[in-house]
Amino acid sequence: MATVLRKSSSAIVISPPKPSDEDKRLAALRKLQILDTEDENVFDGITKCIKRLIDVPIALVSLVDENRQWFKSCIGLPVRETPRDIAFCSYAILGGTNPLIVPNALEDERFKNNPLVVGFPNIRFYAGAPLITKEGYALGTLCVIDTKPRNISAEDVNTLNECATVVVNAMEMRLDSLRLGAIVEDQNTDLSVLSDDRLRLLWAVNLFSEGFVMWNPNQQVIFVNNSFTQITGFTKEEALSFVGPEFWIGTNTDPISASYVRQSFVSKTKTEVEMLSPKRDGNQYWNRLIIHPILDGQGNLINFYGTFWEIQRMATS
Repeated sequence: MATVLRKSSSAIVISPPKPSDEDKRLAALRKLQILDTEDENVFDGITKCIKRLIDVPIALVSLVDENRQWFKSCIGLPVRETPRDIAFCSYAILGGTNPLIVPNALEDERFKNNPLVVGFPNIRFYAGAPLITKEGYALGTLCVIDTKPRNISAEDVNTLNECATVVVNAMEMRLDSLRLGAIVEDQNTDLSVLSDDRLRLLWAVNLFSEGFVMWNPNQQVIFVNNSFTQITGFTKEEALSFVGPEFWIGTNTDPISASYVRQSFVSKTKTEVEMLSPKRDGNQYWNRLIIHPILDGQGNLINFYGTFWEIQRMATS
């Protein structure tokens, strides 16, 4: 169970107002299907990076829902959520695209009696860049926190804003991956039910003659297309239990080709090989495989995907 910081009944706290677009903002947040999900490397990687760059003890990806702020990533703080009315981020989402900077919370009327200031974690410095969707809704913040008063440079503010944009992009790409995994495999699906261009593109992947497979950053297979099942003989359900590239590697696979494929996942680099792979029925087939990492602007891994097709090899005497 996640640890929660709760408001003290004796604390006198100035509760922040709610944004004028609150209903639409909450709808945009729910649409991302990200609240109360497990830790993910891409978000933890961003918070670890900004923590190190700005040299603070705490960095968070904070999402503000109806009654709480919930941390998708929480580095340096042993809690997962707090009540919304004591969250600094509840103020940060009110200021448009500008970050909220609090050099010394004890000198700020909004926060000096806040239980997060007068008690654990003893916040003094706070800087939060709002996470703004392309529609303009502030879902939460990428924020950094220190237990002593301090200032922040203009360069650090720019870095915080840039990383906040990366967080939003990662959330949207994550949603695309979820949608991809849920796309109906029926090739007669009516395109009119797929409302945006990106989802139409993802649906079209199912019509590729080439096999297509996607992994999440933990190397768990999250999607395969129809051609994958036709070429390999594995069902979709079986494929979704695979981790990494090992299902492509058999006892007769060339060890050098196998090492290139495995290294692609370690080094997050594109790899193209021809290799002998096993099918579900025990037969083997030659295929040309291309593995691509999907990276964000900061070099953080979003997903891997692979395309492959069966090729004919002439026997040699």
